[in-house]
Amino acid sequence: MRIIIYTGKGGVGKTCVAQATACRLAKAGKRVLIMSTDQAHSLSDGFEQTIGGTETRLAQGLYALEIDAVKEGEAAWGKVQKYMQKLLTVEGGVTVEAEELLIFPGLEELFALLKILEIRDSGRYDVLIVDCAPTGETLALLKFPEMFGQFVMNMLPIKRKMVKVAGPAVTKLTKIPMPEDTVFDELEKLTERLEALKALLSDAEQVSLRIVTTTERIVIRETKRNFTWLHLYGYNVDAIIVNRLYPESALRGYFSRWGQIQEQGLEEIGESFAHVPIFTLTLKESELKSPAKLLAAAQEIYGDVDPLPVLAVGKIFELTHQGTEDILTLYLPFADKADIELAQKDGELFISVQNARRRLLLPEALRGKEVQSARYESGRLSLTLR
Repeated sequence: MRIIIYTGKGGVGKTCVAQATACRLAKAGKRVLIMSTDQAHSLSDGFEQTIGGTETRLAQGLYALEIDAVKEGEAAWGKVQKYMQKLLTVEGGVTVEAEELLIFPGLEELFALLKILEIRDSGRYDVLIVDCAPTGETLALLKFPEMFGQFVMNMLPIKRKMVKVAGPAVTKLTKIPMPEDTVFDELEKLTERLEALKALLSDAEQVSLRIVTTTERIVIRETKRNFTWLHLYGYNVDAIIVNRLYPESALRGYFSRWGQIQEQGLEEIGESFAHVPIFTLTLKESELKSPAKLLAAAQEIYGDVDPLPVLAVGKIFELTHQGTEDILTLYLPFADKADIELAQKDGELFISVQNARRRLLLPEALRGKEVQSARYESGRLSLTLR
């Protein structure tokens, strides 16, 4: 199943672009599901049809789904939550504060992304199009499989043994309830699903992300940061869609200054993302609120280009050898050298770019070697190991 994920800063029109793509692929004879993980669901508005938590048929070959993140969260780790609630309320009753402590920012949205695995395994669709939350939230979701999975893997082996050996005595002496086996089973299953999700999202032959932007300078900066962070986590961006371009007829009088801003923005986008396809869509006189308008928008965006295949594959990293030294080069376009931080421990690299942090397991050939030096230039972070 082909998976295309649309993301971008809030308000750039990524939902409309995702819907337009879905309509075009369904019209071409593909069986398409468009899924929204953004809690501010707006698929219903664009298709002018009520869409909920079950797959809804919209037209021949076209289906839609708006994920209920709370429901998906309960299914993914409801037993764990109940056990944690017991720990938090061992001395008193359930309180609003205790329940709020169990809601980790971004975690429920991550569990919504786990739905991708279920849909893929069902084999019901040729294409899944995901309308993701705005940029910041999307990036938070994409780093969770690695972070949360590692946390669970480190915690499970010790805790499960401790519970079996000392659990009854600890409960008797401290009144602290011990988790049942079903809690560990659920955590293990969740870890496996998170690892499977991470592996799937990193598969550049099956999954690609497309960033929707506009020509405003602040949005372009956000797009560049998004592009850098997605490379940091190993996800392939195969297209940039520039939305809401003003037609020439609108750039007169009061709006004439926007023509210059738009021209400068397009030039910067063209220079910055020259290695990936760039598509454009002009601002319309009315909202894209019907299949016919969405199909017309898709035609304007893609023209004769088929939006189904992976449109570009960028290198995430490469490994070269120079005598006794190995050079690991990671591609981090648009990063600021001052924002990059590095650490190494037990065969893992920790790379931070602003508030995004990646834990990278070194390739087998580099195990036991230490980073001797690091250099960042022209969008490449080169690490020398010996």
